[in-house]
Amino acid sequence: MQMRTITCRIESPLVSEYTWVMKVFAKYIGFNVQFVDGNEDMLIAEHGMGDIQVSHFFRMTYQSGDCHFKSYFRKELLHYTASNKPDYLSTCFYLLSYLQEYTDYHPDQYGRFPFSNSIQHHFDCIDKNLVAQYFTLLYEQTPKLKQLVSKKEHASVVFLSHDIDSAYGALAENGKWLLKHGKVGALMQLIFNHYVRTPDHLLLDKIMQIEDAYDVKSVFFWLARSGRGTRLINNADYNLSDSKVRSIQQHISEKGWVNGLHKSAGKSTMTADYNSVREFAEPVNRNHYLLTELPGTFNEIEAAGIQMDCTMGFAEAPGFRNSYGLPVRPYHFKEKREYNFIEVPLHIMDTTYRYYRKESGKEAERLIIDFLEHNPQDAVISILWHNNYFFDRTDTSWLDAYKAVLQYMHEKQIKSVLPKELLEEYL
Repeated sequence: MQMRTITCRIESPLVSEYTWVMKVFAKYIGFNVQFVDGNEDMLIAEHGMGDIQVSHFFRMTYQSGDCHFKSYFRKELLHYTASNKPDYLSTCFYLLSYLQEYTDYHPDQYGRFPFSNSIQHHFDCIDKNLVAQYFTLLYEQTPKLKQLVSKKEHASVVFLSHDIDSAYGALAENGKWLLKHGKVGALMQLIFNHYVRTPDHLLLDKIMQIEDAYDVKSVFFWLARSGRGTRLINNADYNLSDSKVRSIQQHISEKGWVNGLHKSAGKSTMTADYNSVREFAEPVNRNHYLLTELPGTFNEIEAAGIQMDCTMGFAEAPGFRNSYGLPVRPYHFKEKREYNFIEVPLHIMDTTYRYYRKESGKEAERLIIDFLEHNPQDAVISILWHNNYFFDRTDTSWLDAYKAVLQYMHEKQIKSVLPKELLEEYL
C-alpha cells in the first residue's frame, strides 16, 4: 500500500535538523514527507501559527553549541515552548541524534560515554521508549495530521546476535572448575575438543541448532584482530586465517545465518577491519566492548561502507540509549544530513546482567522477558548473547536463559529479523 505524501514548511533556522527528525517521525507514523516553500499541508514554526510548534529557546541553546542535557531539560525529559506547550519534535531530535554524547564528559575506563552521565540515568528512563511515546503524542495533538493519515502500527521484532570474542577460551574458563569438582570425563572432553577436534567456543552449529528449533536466526560478529588492543582490551584469541574459523564462517552463511564485523579495539581503522572480513561477512558491524566516541565512530562506519551498525547501547544497563526502539540513520551534525547507514541500537546484553549488575542467569531471564512484555510495539529489540555463554560448564543458567527467551518469543509469535530485512525497511 502506497503511503500518502504530506507537505511541510519549516519556519526555523534549524531546517536540516527538523527535516531529519520529521523524516523519522513520518516513518514512524506512516507517511512520506516532502518539504516545500509554500502551499504546505503543515507548518513547523516557532510561533503559535505552526501546526507543530517548536521552541525558540531550544534553537538558541542548540546554536550556542551547548549539548549538555541539563541546558534543555530541567524537571523532566521534555522540552517546552515559551507558551508552555510540549515541544515533542525538538525533544526527539535531541534524543535521537545522541546530542548528549557530543558534550565534554569524563569517559569510563574504556573511553566510553558512561551511562551514569546520561540523560536516561538522570531521569531514570533507560527502559522507556520515549521517542515512540512522544511521536504518538505529537500525532494525537496535531489535528491536521490526524485528518490526513492514520497511524501505522509497529509490532516489535527481535534482532539476535553473538559477538565472537573467543574461539579457544573454553579450556581456560572451565578447566579448573571441572577439575575441582571431579568432573574428569567432562574435562577430558574439553581438552580433546580444544586440541584435537573443534574447541567448545567454535561449536556455533549448536547455537544455530538451538535457534532453528524456535524458527529464528541470528548474526555472528567476528573480530578481525587478535591480541591486546587499546586500553588493555583483549581482542580475538583466534585468527581469521584459522581453518576451523573459516570453516564455521562458511557453514554459518550456507545455513542462512549471517556473519558480520566486530570492530576490534586498537589502531586499525574500521575500513581495514571490514576489508579483512568482507569476503565472508555482510556490511554489518558492532564495535568490540561497545567502544564509541562521537562523531568519530559514525564517520568511520560510513567511510568503511558499513550499512548497518549495532553498537549503540550502554554496557552498564539494558534499555534505550537514544530513547527509541526503532532503527534510524544517525544525524551528521557537521554536514547537516543523515549518515549513509542505519543504527540498530543494542538493548539487551548478557554481560550487562552478569558482570555489571551481578545478577544470575535466572534473574536475567526474568528481566529480559519482562522487557519484551513491556515493549510489544515500536521496537526492534536487539539481544546480544556471547558465544561463550552457551558453553559455560560452570553455570548453565545463561544457556537456559537464552532458550527461555526464545521460547517466550515462540509462544508470543515475536518474529526475529536479519540485517537484510532491516536494511530494506530503514536504509
